[in-house]
Amino acid sequence: MTHLTRNSNKPNLPMTRLAIAIAATCWVSVAPAATTVFTLDGEFDQGVLSGVNHTAPNSNQLQLDAVGTTFPVLWIANAGEDSMSKIDTTTGKELGRYRTYFGSGAFSNHGAFSGPAPSRSAVDINGNAYILNRHFDGGRPSLMKVLAEGFIDRAGGTAGVADTSTDSNNSGTITFDETKSVVNDNANTTFDCAVAGTCESRDERVAWTTTLPAGEAGQLGRALCIGTDGNLWAGMFNSRRFYKIQASDGAILSGPHTVPWSPYGCLVDGNGILWSASLGTVLGRLDTSNPANATALSDNSNSNYGIALGNGKVYLASQSGLGFREFTPGPNTFTTPGGSKGFSSTGISVDGSGNIWTGPFSGGGVRKYDPAGALLCSGATQSNTETRGVIVDSDNNIWQINRFTNSVSKYRGTDCAPLGVFPVGFDPYTYSDATGFAARNITSPTGTWTVVKDSGVNGQAWSKVSWTEQVPQGASVQVSVRADDNQANLPNLAFLPVANGANPGVSGRFLQVQARLNANTGGESPILLDLTLNTPDGACDVDRDGDIDQLDLTAISRARRQTPLPADPRDANLDGKIDPIDVLFCIPKCTRPNCATQ
Repeated sequence: MTHLTRNSNKPNLPMTRLAIAIAATCWVSVAPAATTVFTLDGEFDQGVLSGVNHTAPNSNQLQLDAVGTTFPVLWIANAGEDSMSKIDTTTGKELGRYRTYFGSGAFSNHGAFSGPAPSRSAVDINGNAYILNRHFDGGRPSLMKVLAEGFIDRAGGTAGVADTSTDSNNSGTITFDETKSVVNDNANTTFDCAVAGTCESRDERVAWTTTLPAGEAGQLGRALCIGTDGNLWAGMFNSRRFYKIQASDGAILSGPHTVPWSPYGCLVDGNGILWSASLGTVLGRLDTSNPANATALSDNSNSNYGIALGNGKVYLASQSGLGFREFTPGPNTFTTPGGSKGFSSTGISVDGSGNIWTGPFSGGGVRKYDPAGALLCSGATQSNTETRGVIVDSDNNIWQINRFTNSVSKYRGTDCAPLGVFPVGFDPYTYSDATGFAARNITSPTGTWTVVKDSGVNGQAWSKVSWTEQVPQGASVQVSVRADDNQANLPNLAFLPVANGANPGVSGRFLQVQARLNANTGGESPILLDLTLNTPDGACDVDRDGDIDQLDLTAISRARRQTPLPADPRDANLDGKIDPIDVLFCIPKCTRPNCATQ
């Protein structure tokens, strides 16, 4: 629905600032003031709904889905060649491959237990991926961030263009010549990359790298997860230490935090409790708000491997032939729902409906169980190999990681039907939260609605973004925007947060808006009832902030006897001159009584 309006809130700017702004302004052709409102189901459907819905009886509003989802992308650590594959989970095609250590030619294929050997990946609620090199070569474990969209335009690349790995021949598989090199520019032993500065990766979607302290050399980085604040926790297996790392730039925020177990994978629940597998009979618990509070919980009947969260429980893949184990916080009890499954497992996940997925470590295939441990379906082997991960995607389908065949297998989530095998890099070894499903549904339950509005005018100023919300305590609605005259360039721009009712401070023909709904720790969803976009009036609104008030009238009065430029908002009556009649013309159009500025 589009209609005209002239409502907004204007800051009381000093006249000196206004005068400077007017003097520096070059008037461009603008459309009349307009308001676009999204509030009905059909209007919300103009955008992309991810994890949110307007399903009856709660129609004409947005709320979080009852069944979780995530991004349609899978990030696989290729341990044997020091790279990470980005997989489109809809098509199975490899979209990009990113080197995690030095190299420019063919991949090294050194195997999963030598060299840097990346293994643990994590995905944040914005879709950015993180990969941790274990470093069996005695080096210090290192962490790398890859942007889901956008890029850092660094010196040495093509200005204004994302120099990044891509499937240039559309084969569905990334070859070494379709990756970007990592060059040891400073001839030290660490892969160095800074957000604001130089980067030894020639891939401009690599945002940063960080290397753990010297004391962690040879200690094996074997746990990686994302906290409720969006920052990362990296666990060292041999030294039994965790570090908290800032997601924006890789800075180490705290640590080492010593724990009484060997970290072998981790996830953080919505209360900020980090749960960690140990490759033994211990489940680790660490309070991320008080890292000194770390406890080892003993499960003598099971040796664990992979870890998953769901249904208020912690699930552990079983190397002891039980299929999987369940841990219940509070009473702190370990059980085997439905009894032993009769096979050893490594990968494990919980889907959006609370069902548990795992599968035999050797031989392939997947198994789906309800929360009581009853078998719902079995997926036949598609690649008879050593299984590592069993991972849920955006459609609640399942991906199995096949180490020895350098591939991933896909299964339909409803009935376990095999959906194909797709190639990745050498020795894939991921079994962590490689799609961000746990981050988006357990750690920080969230969903987004993203829409693009075409104003039809290049250089269009956008004067206000506002919305109506209902937010339970602890939940939130966050809105951000980006704009450009070229719609195809929007993914290369950062989203900028905007306050409700504020001028977003962006210009461009196309405005992209993202509304993020965040549940509280009790799982209650906020509600977005409507969202409104405003463009300024082409006449009278001199400072183009969406209001017409005394500041605009003063600016017109001070410009008397000047020759107006094309589409000059000071020539309000379009008679080719700026004079007191323009002031009189604008007074009835003022936003507030008496043309008040606030």
